[in-house]
Amino acid sequence: MFVEELRNNSEWENFLQTSPDGTFYHSLKWKEVIQRSFPHSPLYLTLRDENGRLLGICPGFITDLMRMKVYNSIPYSDYGGPLVKEPCIEKASLSLQIFLQRFCLKKGITYAKICFMDGKLAQFFKSPLSYEDKSSGIMEIDLKTTPSDFIWNKIFSKNLRHNIRRLERDGFQAQEAQTKSDLRDFYSLYYKNMKYIGGSLYSYEFMENIWKTLYPDNLRIWLVGKEKRIGGIVVFKYRQKAYWAYAGIDRSQSYSPYSVVPYLIWKEIKKAEEEGYRCVSLGATSSDSRNPKHLQKVSLGGSFYQQKVLWHPFGFTGHVLLQTRANVISFWKTFRNFLPHNLKHFLESKLSKF
Repeated sequence: MFVEELRNNSEWENFLQTSPDGTFYHSLKWKEVIQRSFPHSPLYLTLRDENGRLLGICPGFITDLMRMKVYNSIPYSDYGGPLVKEPCIEKASLSLQIFLQRFCLKKGITYAKICFMDGKLAQFFKSPLSYEDKSSGIMEIDLKTTPSDFIWNKIFSKNLRHNIRRLERDGFQAQEAQTKSDLRDFYSLYYKNMKYIGGSLYSYEFMENIWKTLYPDNLRIWLVGKEKRIGGIVVFKYRQKAYWAYAGIDRSQSYSPYSVVPYLIWKEIKKAEEEGYRCVSLGATSSDSRNPKHLQKVSLGGSFYQQKVLWHPFGFTGHVLLQTRANVISFWKTFRNFLPHNLKHFLESKLSKF
């Protein structure tokens, strides 16, 4: 088995279409969004057998972090990592590891950060030098096992149902974005919300590139309002899954009683089911079942799926850096609960990028 860089886009997309773990973020459209928005170098790899047959793919970008180069699979996404046909997992993991070791040492790349949804694949790729992170996973709503009627009647609390009805009773309506003006309205809400919570903010250029590349086939933006918009969410659409990605909320006092984001997620659940989608993703979520966001997504019908992120060093510098990171994370877990909420959220977002 051998590894080489992507050279046939159609072949990549065809393989992705047949992979059970393939996601929107593995698609070449997301690659295009990132290349339009950031100065990162793509390193999209294909894994082949001796006869040249495609057996796996591994998307990723070389990013810059504090004057260091990092191989990241996949930045700005909730999913990622290699996809490999089942019988070839062990050989593919070894081949990928050898390729990255040689390539990254040659290019001066300090470490790789690779996300795995397949535990077996992660197990074979892992080495004694790797650091494993299991602090987060993905929350998804399976519309086949939990259809919208079941979610409304059996999962949503009485209070949540009341709040959704209240929004509609008070004259608020949800609409899908259709113009660049709608996109600007969403971004204004997103900007204010991220500033309020102290989160890392994407530029308007990034959102505009998402719109240019993905709308309407792979993008839906929900906006809710009456005289003015008070909230919105961005949803990616791909194959049989919808992916909730970003939210914007007007947090002024007059709208604080309304459950804006749960209402819009409910609208997406109904729409996705109507369009024949199998699943709605609620995005990356803490593995801690006591975490408020974890609990909130469960209350919306989500089921948790564990991810593994492997941090693999290349050379002495990478090893020292990742050992230092592991020590910082250990210290952080001990003292994080003593910090103010906004500072804690800010530091978490910074650590997640490291």
